[in-house]
Amino acid sequence: MALSKESIGKQLSTFPFTIERVKVKEFLSAIGETSPIFHDPQAAQQAGFRDTPIPPTFQTSALFWGYPDFWKDMQSMGIDIKRLLHLKEEYTYHQTLYPGDALQCRVTVADIKSGKMDMVTFETVFLREGTPAITALMTIVVPPEASHE
Repeated sequence: MALSKESIGKQLSTFPFTIERVKVKEFLSAIGETSPIFHDPQAAQQAGFRDTPIPPTFQTSALFWGYPDFWKDMQSMGIDIKRLLHLKEEYTYHQTLYPGDALQCRVTVADIKSGKMDMVTFETVFLREGTPAITALMTIVVPPEASHE
């Protein structure tokens, strides 16, 4: 199945995601982040936060922990998930997020470009109490299948 530009603007899913402190700690460990602001509530409060904020890029994990059907949804659009490559992420931060925050995450197909390689951009809006906290744009590339001539 080929990608269709008709999918641009299609809302894929809205799903709940609660930021769990233990998942934030796992993420911090995985990326090697040692700043006390992310680990120690007192240090975070002294820096002007109400608690330890989530680190930049943490919200991307919500797609994989909170939206397990993302892979199936991509396949239904004609994306060969076995060949996709992650191209880039862009974030707009509207509010600081903290452990315990309950989010609604809305995923939409923002753009599709076809050519020698297909590129798809997904927009995920992370809403806290109905207000955007973070807007994320993730672009993937699907290279052409190798020719065996």
